[in-house]
Amino acid sequence: MAAALFPIDLSQPTPAKAQELRPCAPCLAPEPPRAAERVGHDTMLDEDDEIAALEAIRVALTEVSDGASYVWHRRYGQLGGLVQPTQSFMDPGGRICRRIIVILSAGLRSGRFEGTACRIAGGRWQLDG
Repeated sequence: MAAALFPIDLSQPTPAKAQELRPCAPCLAPEPPRAAERVGHDTMLDEDDEIAALEAIRVALTEVSDGASYVWHRRYGQLGGLVQPTQSFMDPGGRICRRIIVILSAGLRSGRFEGTACRIAGGRWQLDG
């Protein structure tokens, strides 16, 4: 996958209304990596967690039909999420693109992102805002 995982601040509880999350811009220039981020009592997010989340997004974009959901879990249920492609289309440049909803949860914290991913050279996906 060509993009870095969008920045999600899981350090604060999510208000009743889902928090809108935005991907880094441009997606090919990721933010400097954080060694680890405390999200709960003893739950730490690290680079392996980011890789797991990106892999879940890649699987959903590649293998899940529009309207279906891909649910994944890591760390004995401490980290997981849902990825739902909602609409597939071809952009003006001829790339296959999909609108997606991504919900990540770590302990009692969660975040939501809605965006578009387009397939680029080599079959990789690029997340666009």
